[in-house]
Amino acid sequence: MKHALTVLALCLCAAGGSASAQSCSEIRFASGASSGEVSGRVTDNAPLCFVFGTGAGQSARLQLLGSDNTCFTIPGVTDCQDDFSFRTSAGTYRVNVFQLFRAPAYEQFTLRLTIR
Repeated sequence: MKHALTVLALCLCAAGGSASAQSCSEIRFASGASSGEVSGRVTDNAPLCFVFGTGAGQSARLQLLGSDNTCFTIPGVTDCQDDFSFRTSAGTYRVNVFQLFRAPAYEQFTLRLTIR
């Protein structure tokens, strides 16, 4: 099932070219904090993108909350996840959030990023 969802997510990302054409919002942390959150809403034709920067060897965790019909992709790192941790390289990462299955209504979500 997870493999089928990954394949579906890849198809949706390929079809969702508007995500690559839009500007991405930066996920920011409060001074001294190790995590930050952004909220939004997506539809089938309106994915959102976010960016964040890290140093080499840090541990990053992204959690998608508030919807069972959304997932995120980090190009070159992972596809269609709702909770994912990884070791970072120095640089900027892009996160695309989109609806998993077509739905007539918006999907509200909160994306939490923790870096340690």
